Amino acid sequence: MKYRLGFLVVFLLAIAFMDVRAQEPFATYGDCSERVFGFASMNGEARNIPPIYCDATGFSEGLASVKRNGQWGYIDAGNETRIAFSFDYAGRFQYGQAIVQQGKLQGVINKRGEYVIPPVYLDLQLLPIDGKPYYLSRDSTFFAGLIDSAGREMIPHRYTYILSLKGYKHLPFYTVFREIDTTKGSFYDQFAANPYLFSPEEGRHDLYDDRFVKLASKQSTDYGDGFPHETLQRVDAFLKEHNRQSPEEKVKAVNSILSEPPAATEPQPLSLYREYRRREEAAVNRYLDSLGYRLFTENGRTGLKKGNDILIPPRHRQLRFVSGVVLFPREADTPVLEQHYGGTYRDKEKGIYDVFAVVSVAGKLPEEAAMQYSLSGEISLPAAEEANGGKKLVSDINALGFLYLHTTQGEAGLVEKKYSLVNWKGEELLPPDYHKIDVMKHGHVLVTREKEEPEGVEEHVGLFSPTGGEIIPVGVYSTIKPFFTANRALYLATWSDPYPTTREWKESSDTNKTYVVLEVTGNSARVVNTFIASTVYVSQLDTKTGMLRYIRKQ
Repeated sequence: MKYRLGFLVVFLLAIAFMDVRAQEPFATYGDCSERVFGFASMNGEARNIPPIYCDATGFSEGLASVKRNGQWGYIDAGNETRIAFSFDYAGRFQYGQAIVQQGKLQGVINKRGEYVIPPVYLDLQLLPIDGKPYYLSRDSTFFAGLIDSAGREMIPHRYTYILSLKGYKHLPFYTVFREIDTTKGSFYDQFAANPYLFSPEEGRHDLYDDRFVKLASKQSTDYGDGFPHETLQRVDAFLKEHNRQSPEEKVKAVNSILSEPPAATEPQPLSLYREYRRREEAAVNRYLDSLGYRLFTENGRTGLKKGNDILIPPRHRQLRFVSGVVLFPREADTPVLEQHYGGTYRDKEKGIYDVFAVVSVAGKLPEEAAMQYSLSGEISLPAAEEANGGKKLVSDINALGFLYLHTTQGEAGLVEKKYSLVNWKGEELLPPDYHKIDVMKHGHVLVTREKEEPEGVEEHVGLFSPTGGEIIPVGVYSTIKPFFTANRALYLATWSDPYPTTREWKESSDTNKTYVVLEVTGNSARVVNTFIASTVYVSQLDTKTGMLRYIRKQ
């Protein structure tokens, strides 16, 4: 995989971004005749900021930019104006600075509203490098460069593009250089007339490290000419160990790496979540063998030993090791996981936790049912079985245990699917009454039960504790979504009367609804806030101020 795929996405986004801003900045944003913006507080309704603004960003570093009477300014969580309404656009604060716009020109201010970078640029985009703010910038020539947080030029403004690289610690960006035929007009005028003429796959690509050393150059004519991803990974790994070398030594070493033929590697699936995948069978076998686990056979039957101890007697036709990935297991469960499932963190910061088990293959005899065992052999569960005229099988694992899929033959030959939840000890937490079961980061269990009504299907949701106790009864709220908070278990719910069908919910997705903020403590939930909005984004909660941006239709 080469970074050329990233080129296309970034290029199209860049065109849309610059085309709007370079001509009529934000002309369609914040029309108060159609919608207004406000903020709901996680600390109670008394601290809400009413929906009186024509546009707004979320809170960041204690401030939010809002639009009123055609101008942008900044307010605090008490709805006090902290920076006057004097901008044509104002972005979020990051690293103590924010990008603002006056007319067609952009600059950067501090939290006192003072310009630290004057508004002389046609475009500014934040690019953090080594934990410090820098800005990809286009000056009056429209050529791209890079400036630091005080406006000092780090990379001169002579490139058609400077594009950021994602996923590499020491390779933050590369530049694209093309000669511009000025007899046809300025670069700005030519780009405004047809930006597709300047797509960044063509030109000289210069690769830089996080100390602004130009490491290598490559002439490109199409998306296939880019630096290969695998090669950039090797360069990044080299810089991790040798970043203090002189520029000359870096350039020599990097060009040597770039000249090497690509390593022969097996094709990998294109997935953003590859690191979360369970281990391959061969890797599982090697790992468990290193811990002393081994399968053995006696009289044509297979069992499990650890050292000389028999953990699973030899009574199965075939056994094999399997692994699974649990995200953010509960601290209360880790002793059980370690003792019985070989539980170990692959990456504690990301919550990636590996567990291991043993499964048997079903045979023809009743005693040869498909089973799942813990590594200790002390916990056993059916992996698949016939039950009550239907089938029951393990379909997934989560932070609390095993999700079982139950299928039964319904009317008109339709197969009905429901789920149950069994904990790591093999105890049933929730019966097979639900069409969806999802475990939240705080360990609470969100369930969905479908109900057929003459008007259509209703989805009734509820919330249970990690031990299966009812917190929010099924059907009180029509949706429940978690906030991604570390210390408080907060949820955003919607309340409707009458209860909406799934069709009605989709049709009303952009209409005003009653939203309820809930905080769960132990086995109970309390209402923190209630407000009316058409659109709320749970991912935009600012945990520092506890403020949540929302939109209300007029």
